[in-house]
Amino acid sequence: MRVLAFDTATAACTVAVVDGGRVLSELTLQVPRAHSTRLMPLIAQALREAGMERRDLDAIAVGVGPGSFTGLRIGLATAKGLALALDIPVVPVSTLAAAAYGTGAQVGLVVPLFDAKRDQVFTAVYAAGDRDPSTWAELLGPANLHVDELAEQVRSLRAGRDDTRQFVTLCGDAAEVHAARLGLGPAVRLAAPGALLPRGSAVAALGLSLLERGGAVAPDALAPVYLRKSEAESLWEKRKSPSAP
Repeated sequence: MRVLAFDTATAACTVAVVDGGRVLSELTLQVPRAHSTRLMPLIAQALREAGMERRDLDAIAVGVGPGSFTGLRIGLATAKGLALALDIPVVPVSTLAAAAYGTGAQVGLVVPLFDAKRDQVFTAVYAAGDRDPSTWAELLGPANLHVDELAEQVRSLRAGRDDTRQFVTLCGDAAEVHAARLGLGPAVRLAAPGALLPRGSAVAALGLSLLERGGAVAPDALAPVYLRKSEAESLWEKRKSPSAP
């Protein structure tokens, strides 16, 4: 199964081409506000490096967030267009799950934290498994939480596990900033710098696992996971409200 995978929900614009469990190429750029101009050239380069053309692909896996509203629109529009043009299935992959899986953790809890402003984060909690993504368990689904609320959730989930000495691995762009606020002391580990943000190869691995379990969707059914309204939408609703000045 030859899969093109990419994610544009975070500061990383990341693309990978895989053939089954083999990563043929992977490219990642971190250039702020440039996903719209960088994604298609990265896809073209990744395919060239893999020795493939678009018509060789069997499926597309794409990160569906949560994350940047603009970034998600770019990624999903590209995935839809390619899937329709090539008549191949598309698989939605959680950006949080991809970030967690990409840490390479195999024990303990893995918690991605992406900045949602005002001491809030886009987050989830996973129990790490082996390199087969189906062995990972989602203990807390994607959520937009205050950091202190997340800390309570993590402590509660960790207390309910057999070995509370297991490490909690953090990833995401807000991991280092908020690590101490989880209150776990030396039990907290930060992912390596190159594994803080989602990687195309992780999106591909999760996408392949979902494909095997019937997780593909029609391109028109592909939808982003926002978790909250955009700032523009919130301002518009506030202006429309009868109580607004």
